[in-house]
Amino acid sequence: MLSCFLASSTNALGQELNEWQSSPAAYLELPQQGMPGQLIMPDGTAYQLVEQPDVTYSLSSEAMGMTPSSAPASGGASDSAKQDNGTNPAQNITTCIVSNEYYELDGGNQINTSYARLKFPIYDKRGSLLVEVPFTYYDFTAQFPESPEVGGIGDVKFQVSYNTWTSCDKKLTMINFLEFYVPSADTVAVGVPPGGNELTAFNVGTGKYVLGPGMGFVYMAQPNFIIAPLYFYETSIAGDGDRPMIRRGKWRIFAMYAWQSGAYILPEFQIVTNYKTGNNDTYIAPEFGYSSKGTTLYCKPGAGLSPDQNDRQWGFELGMRVQF
Repeated sequence: MLSCFLASSTNALGQELNEWQSSPAAYLELPQQGMPGQLIMPDGTAYQLVEQPDVTYSLSSEAMGMTPSSAPASGGASDSAKQDNGTNPAQNITTCIVSNEYYELDGGNQINTSYARLKFPIYDKRGSLLVEVPFTYYDFTAQFPESPEVGGIGDVKFQVSYNTWTSCDKKLTMINFLEFYVPSADTVAVGVPPGGNELTAFNVGTGKYVLGPGMGFVYMAQPNFIIAPLYFYETSIAGDGDRPMIRRGKWRIFAMYAWQSGAYILPEFQIVTNYKTGNNDTYIAPEFGYSSKGTTLYCKPGAGLSPDQNDRQWGFELGMRVQF
């Protein structure tokens, strides 16, 4: 949006008006008694002269209904609370995230995981490095009554993202990802046979080194409304030869709408596909949150769609994001 400030004195104002009036690209309608002046652009857009309390003049767009100093930049990701809730994957800000996820699996097994995540901006804030450490508690007793309830640290994940391309209007961004999982899970926990689908969306550990390239897009329809489809393909490249190989895809498709108050809603659709068996773990989870001064609290109930054994039947997530 055009931003232009004119001289504070009446004589200087008249001089500036005369100069702009002779411009071949735009012309000014001079202010009359009690009437504001206008700058008419070649496309017909009218910008109004607005008198400020300090007797200066600025230009404002009639269509936008605001002065240039208050107008949001096109595609701006950090205008007020609208995008400060940490949900935009194209926004690279130092962020600490703690959360807990509880899932009831088809067949009666339960999995309860707490996550500690730390995200750092890299490449001059065009990318990010995310470190994720899970602490998992898994109850297999619904299918294996004699088995112990196991828990411990899960597979640690490192993820690098990079905003590869951004449209001229800053509304559409393409992001590339690369994930790397380290088999840090407790060997006792990994050795317990989960039964059914071994590659459910969340498991205790794989015993494998897993590489996961990914790609996604973020479309900012408005500063407070984004749509983002993301996809990752994960494959094991080394590790325990007695453990199953990993071949899975992960779709995450969501939209986020935020209110000026800091409240937001984020409906999300997930599909986790085991390419070795053809199983699909399909899950819908709307997120509700509130953000204030860089801190976001959220809750995320969810339900599975036609789950197979050990797919997610229903679940609930609580978390907090703090941006620095």
